[in-house]
Amino acid sequence: MIKNEKEIKGNNFNITRSAEELRTLSFNDHVCIGCGICESTCPVSAITLDGVANIERNYSGIYFSGHDKIKQNNVLETNKSGKLTRLTIDENKCVLCGMCSGLCPANALTLSINDEPIRNIDAYPSYNAYAEIDDDECIYCERCEAACPRDAITVTRKLPDRSKLVTGEIEVIEEECIHCGVCEELCPADAIDVVKTIGEESIEIDTDKCVYCLVCKKSCPVNAIKALCRLCSYGEYDLNDDDSKITGATIIDQESCIKCGWCAGVCPTNAAKIKKAFVGKLTVYPDKCGTCGACVDVCPCNALSFPTTKGAIRAIQIVANDDYCIKCGACARICPNDAIEVTRTGIDYTATDSQSWIDALEALKN
Repeated sequence: MIKNEKEIKGNNFNITRSAEELRTLSFNDHVCIGCGICESTCPVSAITLDGVANIERNYSGIYFSGHDKIKQNNVLETNKSGKLTRLTIDENKCVLCGMCSGLCPANALTLSINDEPIRNIDAYPSYNAYAEIDDDECIYCERCEAACPRDAITVTRKLPDRSKLVTGEIEVIEEECIHCGVCEELCPADAIDVVKTIGEESIEIDTDKCVYCLVCKKSCPVNAIKALCRLCSYGEYDLNDDDSKITGATIIDQESCIKCGWCAGVCPTNAAKIKKAFVGKLTVYPDKCGTCGACVDVCPCNALSFPTTKGAIRAIQIVANDDYCIKCGACARICPNDAIEVTRTGIDYTATDSQSWIDALEALKN
């Protein structure tokens, strides 16, 4: 945490902060995506991006190994507290202008003025980017939660009572049942409990679990089970539509969300909506790729992968999914072979009268 209540001069800055104004700059290491935008745009060169370690998340269907550049040239340094850090801010140089905070696409840096983040202050520009989920359209299928590379989505759902979704009749003719247990073993719903102990034989059917599939009736060797599925026999005449509704809530952690678009891409009802701050292109040059996996590790969006086939020992070509890339440039920065190129052709941000901020934002285009 950097705090300042005094006058700061130097490097073409002459900023006076009165005692009534308190500026603080904080950094959330776990949110940082290692893109280096803060380092490259800081007007006083006060920020140094240290190592960029792999972002911890669930990998699925991808293969990666090597990470030589991460291990050799970008190993995370430890600060005095012993904790790993991704960047260092020189407090003697920092003028608390807020550029790093305003330009960080992951909101890892936050400049606050009197405890109010500048992203909430209209005078400061911010990216026009958002991620939201329409509760009226969401069916709580949890696909977005499973796909999110940042674990930023939480879905809670309440399922309907299963007994209200099926209807039927079932009974056991005790005097005919031989307690063989065949029905218990075959029941797909684990709704039957059979006691075979001589002298203590019994059979019980849990109608809350029973789905009236009639497997027990068909498999009973002595025809001791009588069952009927009303839906199969008579249709859905006795089902209430309200009894089949799934309710719940889907919450996006805006601190962790980077607006990559995976939630919108996998949503079957178009309930998830995403707007990205950067427009551009992700290009991979396979002939330069050394398949080290560094880019896969550092990408916060799961936009890069090494798909493998069954029996494959090692992937031979990197695959890029531009749809889910946020054009942060972390992959290009970490690639040891310059096999990745990220171009930003457009940036959507709120209006500002500050030419220095406009210049900084426009400079992000390349």
